Amino acid sequence: MNGELGEKRLRELALRALHTGEPAHTRFLEPPLESAARLAANAAGCRVDFFGGYPNAERRVAAFYTDAPGDWPIERLRLTWNPKYGSPGHRDILGAIMALGIVRASLGDIALADGHAIAFAHRDVADYVLLNLESAGRVKLEAERDFGDFEAAEPGGALAHRTVASERLDALVAAAFRLSREASQKLIASELVKVNHAVNPRPDARLSAGDVVSARGYGRFKLVEVTGETRRGRLGVNIFMFGK
Repeated sequence: MNGELGEKRLRELALRALHTGEPAHTRFLEPPLESAARLAANAAGCRVDFFGGYPNAERRVAAFYTDAPGDWPIERLRLTWNPKYGSPGHRDILGAIMALGIVRASLGDIALADGHAIAFAHRDVADYVLLNLESAGRVKLEAERDFGDFEAAEPGGALAHRTVASERLDALVAAAFRLSREASQKLIASELVKVNHAVNPRPDARLSAGDVVSARGYGRFKLVEVTGETRRGRLGVNIFMFGK
């Protein structure tokens, strides 16, 4: 679900919830579409909440409603393997599930741990995945429903200090990934850089503490804080480099 078609569907669900009084749920939304869902709810005169199966999930289902959001159509699947034969990554598991004919919107986050992963799936496809998912690449998988409390692990990474000319996107991308300013601007112009999950083609966009930036082929970082001006007139910043 994306673009105009996605926004049209969001408006339809919001109006359905208003007219029937029953909650209407989407499938898992890309983060930028949450803003469109809020606009759809405001225009229809109903309410909207989001949930992805656990607090702080990245991909979440929207529920349009008038009284209560109802039961969330989310199943939690536990995928286990024998580490002696390999450890599939996020891309391996996602690819294996989608190879079954499952569309991306039917899948939420995939949380990796030692020897297992937790995949969040729409209830309409959960049984199909459990019955048909056998491996991720060459690694055999065992799939079952997961119950009880779930707490996502903290993302791996390291805090780093950099100095930049300003809080501009191109300056921070260059500093984070040790690129030239020109190379940073080319990445941004090629729409290979996202800010808070949305493509941002403006090199002069100003970032604020809490913004998350990803650059295809380089990685992802979060601007934690601006620490102040240095003696040479530059800005000190603390950034969290994911996966480093």
